[in-house]
Amino acid sequence: MKSPASEGKRVTNDVTVQQFNQTSTNIGGTAEGLRRSLRELEADLKKDEEGKKEYETYLKRLEVQRADLQKKVDEHKAWLEAADAKGAESSEQQYMRLLEQIQHIYEGAKEFHGKGIDLLIKEFGYHIAYKRWNDTFTAIPFKPK
Repeated sequence: MKSPASEGKRVTNDVTVQQFNQTSTNIGGTAEGLRRSLRELEADLKKDEEGKKEYETYLKRLEVQRADLQKKVDEHKAWLEAADAKGAESSEQQYMRLLEQIQHIYEGAKEFHGKGIDLLIKEFGYHIAYKRWNDTFTAIPFKPK
């Protein structure tokens, strides 16, 4: 048997040609759409890689900072433990002790101030409340509390 192509007859007709053209156009459009999607995905991947690199750099910086802070915390803990081991008194205890010492010194100063005023009254005729017209001594009255 002879094939229809060898006899010179057309195997396709206008409808099949039109369907073939439409199918090939659809395949070309789909392929172009897939290429465009691939380019967009590649661009997104590139941006994601850059973002990942930036994040990793930032994370490394934070880890270094954390290590530095941990080192300081460890040093401060060691100092506190050493201070506790020595039996050092707390800052609050030192402050209270200093306040007591200052109060004791101030009480002594008040006593000597009173004795000084008494001496001024006795020896110079000083009057605490006011200055008299014939007073030669001048001072501002003050009494510590």
